Amino acid sequence: MKDLYEVLGVPKTATDAEIKKAYRRLAQKYHPDLNKSDKSAEARFKEVNQAYEVLSDKQKRGQYDQFGNASFNGGAGGFNGFQGFDFGSFSGGNGGFSDIFEAFFGGDMGGRRSGGRTRKTSIRGDDIEFELKLTFEEAVHGIEKSFEITKSDTCPTCGGKGHESSSKIITCSSCNGAGQIRSVRQTILGQISTSHICSNCNGEGRIPEKKCPECHGTTRTRQKSKITVKIPAGVDDGGIIKLSGKGEAGIRSGGYGDVYLHLRVMSHNKFSREGTYIKSNEEIDLLQAVLGDQIKVSTVYGDIDLKIPAGTQGGQVFTLKGYGVKPHNGSSTGDHLVKVSVRIPKKLSNKEKQLYEQLAQEKGKHGGFFGKIF
Repeated sequence: MKDLYEVLGVPKTATDAEIKKAYRRLAQKYHPDLNKSDKSAEARFKEVNQAYEVLSDKQKRGQYDQFGNASFNGGAGGFNGFQGFDFGSFSGGNGGFSDIFEAFFGGDMGGRRSGGRTRKTSIRGDDIEFELKLTFEEAVHGIEKSFEITKSDTCPTCGGKGHESSSKIITCSSCNGAGQIRSVRQTILGQISTSHICSNCNGEGRIPEKKCPECHGTTRTRQKSKITVKIPAGVDDGGIIKLSGKGEAGIRSGGYGDVYLHLRVMSHNKFSREGTYIKSNEEIDLLQAVLGDQIKVSTVYGDIDLKIPAGTQGGQVFTLKGYGVKPHNGSSTGDHLVKVSVRIPKKLSNKEKQLYEQLAQEKGKHGGFFGKIF
């Protein structure tokens, strides 16, 4: 016989709660009704139950820990299949075997719901995912945006009741007012009586004689809804904003779902972004790089003057402090990084050519590179 702790997948130091949790998980996994094509599942299911029968009982567990499988191989102290298995010990308000039956069959043992009464199951409305496009500037500065979605919402004609206001409420003919349908199934454990919520009356036991002509008794209709949201400054591409209670309407007062906005920031023809930094490129001509100058630079906050010092090299980066992105978490504003490239003229006028030649000759007189040419 296999080690009972290994059967349940728990260590020998496992608590009662850990053993019970492991048992419930494995009992659901290997139940024959859920593994009809797997013949080995039934044997595995029996092993799990046998292991739990011993390890859930303090006295039996003590014997097993002391003597091993030998203490339960036949005899009065042993176990055989499901003999002596106490199903009643698992019934209760917090989980247990009855919960497993409900997961398998839709009702508890004996076909009764909690308290012997039908549950009126409320169903929360579905969540909605929506892609919201933003310009580069809108993501940096923040903006209030409005968009429209089509969703299931409370029927305006019946106010979510599902029937005409003057309609009589009659007993459901499918369940005869019980709100649930009982059935009997033959399982490995014998005949099991279970119950399911009546789909005709949704567990109410009563239905309207005349359903709402708009929603046909479903309590909801497809409607267009306009939503306005304030997008905070500093959001980035791929960000998600949750709008609680703006999703689809629930059933039987189940509440509304949520809307999840997936932000898509469009690319910019001049700027790029890396965290809180904004980057851009500026081109200057050769004389500006050599002699220095002051140029206009575009930022998300408007144009500003940037001083180009004499002797600026191509690829040099200038930092504009505080002209980047201000994150919505309250951290300090990032910077704007300007990378400069130097434009080399491809064509020169006669005058320009003469000036460059004079400059080259001047460099040559002082032993410069151009002195080797002329």
